[in-house]
Amino acid sequence: MEELSKRIKYSIEKNGCKMTVQRQKVIDVIIENQHKHLNSEEIYAIIKKDYPEMGIATIYRTMQLLEKMNIVVKFDIDEDGIRYELRDIEDKHQHPHFICTNCGAVIPLKNTDVMISQNELNIKYGFKITDYSLKLYGICKKCSGL
Repeated sequence: MEELSKRIKYSIEKNGCKMTVQRQKVIDVIIENQHKHLNSEEIYAIIKKDYPEMGIATIYRTMQLLEKMNIVVKFDIDEDGIRYELRDIEDKHQHPHFICTNCGAVIPLKNTDVMISQNELNIKYGFKITDYSLKLYGICKKCSGL
C-alpha cells in the first residue's frame, strides 16, 4: 500500500500539483478500498468519520483531478452512478466488469476472453479504438447460490 501511495504522490507532483492532506486522505481511502469500486459519496462517508472538516466538494474535485491524471478510472454503473477504481499501470484500457443486478456487486474481469480484438475491428471498420468500457450484467455467485 505504501509503495502505491508513493507512486500516486509522485504522479501528482510530476503533474505540477501539490499533495495536500485532503488529497492524501482520498488516496488512502481509494487504496484501502480499491476492490470495492467506491463512488464519491462513499469515499466522503469513510473520510468524514476521521476527518469531519473535509467537504464533499473536495472529494469531487480530487476525484476529477485523479481521473485527469489517469490515476483512477471512472465508470458509470447506470443506477448507481459514477464509481472509481485505481488504474492498473498494466492496463492500457479500462478492464471489463461483471455487475450483479441483484446485490450491485462490481467484479473486475481481468480475463481477456471477452476482450474484442482491436486489430480485427480496426481492419473491418477502419476505426481506431482509443479506449473502451465493457459491463456485463447478471447474477453473482453469492446471489445465485453457486
